[in-house]
Amino acid sequence: MKTAASKAAADGHQAAAQTAIAMSEVLFRFGQIKRVTKMPNGEFESDSHHSFTLALIAYELAKKYAPELDAMRVMAYGLVHDLPEVVTGDVSTLHASSDELARKKAQEEVAWPDAQKIFRAAPNVLELIERYKAHGDEESKFIFWLDKSMTILTHFFDDGKNLRELGIKDQPAIEQWYERLQQKLAAHAARPHQTAAEVLEILYQKMHDDLLPPEVI
Repeated sequence: MKTAASKAAADGHQAAAQTAIAMSEVLFRFGQIKRVTKMPNGEFESDSHHSFTLALIAYELAKKYAPELDAMRVMAYGLVHDLPEVVTGDVSTLHASSDELARKKAQEEVAWPDAQKIFRAAPNVLELIERYKAHGDEESKFIFWLDKSMTILTHFFDDGKNLRELGIKDQPAIEQWYERLQQKLAAHAARPHQTAAEVLEILYQKMHDDLLPPEVI
């Protein structure tokens, strides 16, 4: 005969299994979302690969170069930061104007209640997403800025081939993109985390100088 404690434990295990099933279905969908960036083998990068890459790089950088941050929280934010794209999909902002970026943000806000429903089986994950979206702590700002560096990193795999295929063919074009990116970053998180901002600047400069010609002749 089961005791009340053993029955409660068994019920908890059943609930845990159902949570795992629900989350795995959502995360499979997340892994099917493709970005415009490419992997070294030429395949388009998935949202799940992007998030995993960001999370681990951010964790290592936080531990080594930003010890004032909670590196575990940084990693957690990296893992969840794009999960609402299960609803919206990934939208390239490479050539987006300020108006188009504003429309994208508005669409994300409209879609947010649907994302909340999708993650209702994972309230702790949902709480992480909400905390990241608020950009209320240094860890979320660190991820928000470092996230933009991840796109740059993919272009070193093929010496800028995919970048040029996406229409960024020379240094003036990438300078315009970077100016728009800085405006977007300032609008979302006015005070950046210094380490993440410096890493972004260094990687941008390397991409600008090493991967693109001064101008297309």
